Amino acid sequence: MFWGIFWVLTGMEVQESQVAYLSQNRCISSGQGSSGGIGYVPSLLRMAPHYGVCLLVSFFLIFFATGPAGAVHKGAGPLACGSCHTMHNSQGGSASSPDNLGGATGGAVVLLRGNVTTRAEVHKLCLQCHATNGSMAGDLHPPQDVIAPKVWSPATWTDDDPFNLIGSGGNFYKEIDPTTWDVTTQKSLGYGHSIGETDVTPPGGDTQIPEFTCTNCHDPHGTADLDDPNINLFRNLKVNPTGAGANSGIKFYTGTTEYYRHRSYVGGVNGSYFGGNELDSDSNVIWPVYRGTLTGDPLTDSANSNSYGTGTDPVGSTTGTSKVTMSRWCAQCHDNWHEEITPSNLDRTNDLDSRRHAVNSMMPRAAAAGCATGCHVSLLDRINYNDALIQAGQALPVTASKFYTDNSYYLPTDTTGASFNGMDDVSGGDNHKVFCLTCHFAHAGPYLDGLRWDYVSTVSTGSQGANAIPSNKGCQLCHNR
Repeated sequence: MFWGIFWVLTGMEVQESQVAYLSQNRCISSGQGSSGGIGYVPSLLRMAPHYGVCLLVSFFLIFFATGPAGAVHKGAGPLACGSCHTMHNSQGGSASSPDNLGGATGGAVVLLRGNVTTRAEVHKLCLQCHATNGSMAGDLHPPQDVIAPKVWSPATWTDDDPFNLIGSGGNFYKEIDPTTWDVTTQKSLGYGHSIGETDVTPPGGDTQIPEFTCTNCHDPHGTADLDDPNINLFRNLKVNPTGAGANSGIKFYTGTTEYYRHRSYVGGVNGSYFGGNELDSDSNVIWPVYRGTLTGDPLTDSANSNSYGTGTDPVGSTTGTSKVTMSRWCAQCHDNWHEEITPSNLDRTNDLDSRRHAVNSMMPRAAAAGCATGCHVSLLDRINYNDALIQAGQALPVTASKFYTDNSYYLPTDTTGASFNGMDDVSGGDNHKVFCLTCHFAHAGPYLDGLRWDYVSTVSTGSQGANAIPSNKGCQLCHNR
């Protein structure tokens, strides 16, 4: 009961059982929020002035009551179910509106405390914390008392800016309406993943997804267990995403070899660093792909950078023993884009014949100036890629490599690593690889198709228009022409 008062005063919503006594004694009231968010915002301003005694009691309980604050996702303590769910969509028996919890009249799907009428709209609850205009956008969450990282923000980011000024997954701003949080683009023709869409077949996919939202990919309750059979510890990504196709079922490697593991500098909810100090250009909290500044040395930068596991990407792996990249996880829905699932994408009998850009191919470190003459698989020439670009925060994201005891998110320029032979050792697939996140943001971004660079000017069914981009960005970083 006492913690019920705490959650009200700090902007968190509480369960009916926690406020039964309080509502009967008229210490709190329920109401529709109006402070810039979409949904219910408990506020001291809704209390009548003559309830001052209740305020004093409440503050006393806040400062002197004992017990842990509840968590929204596993790993940060006992789950506070009432922050996201309501049993009967009723709080305090408000005479003006018994259903007034900021959700749809009559309740929301799966007992959610938000304006969620279908499973395709579950993101409208997630964005209460993870959008800058959500009702709980500024709330502090245990155990580190930090603000939830934002995946929707009005901040401006361009491909001239470093990657530490945008979330590692990008920004849904151009994909999601700022007022309704409805998707604003046509299926597969926008700025990234079209959360909120229905009956959509992912590009390169084989299965239509009836309802698409955040929880198709991420488990909302999360896990604190590396060996959880249903959820990957990294980003709470599901082992079997909801609505995924025939090649579903990817458990990330759970062993001890560093370059096979997917790792964030945040370190999980109980990590030594839990974020809160990284801001976008609009001063909103984000978890970018790296924090601070980079030196260009993966060993030095590792502690401040994400690292994406490398591997051979077998067609199926649910045990945590196989070495799978993020590309293989994405290929659960976009399976026809992956060369291990559709081998004809890359004709290995004639290495110059690629029918789709590789998403699981090694990036030889020796692709130096002048190499676009036929010596490499992809006719690579990285004369425009250098340490200055890495230090400016615009490095190419790649998978990790066995040549480093600790990896960072980017492709280094070093060409003298162990066993270096001009093309690197490709045995076992244990090297830097191009993968989906090399070119795309995982969520969405400011440019069409979720690209990291302003490469495409228009997209329409079966066609696109292209922008000219300079030689130090995008395709030219690997394929100087």
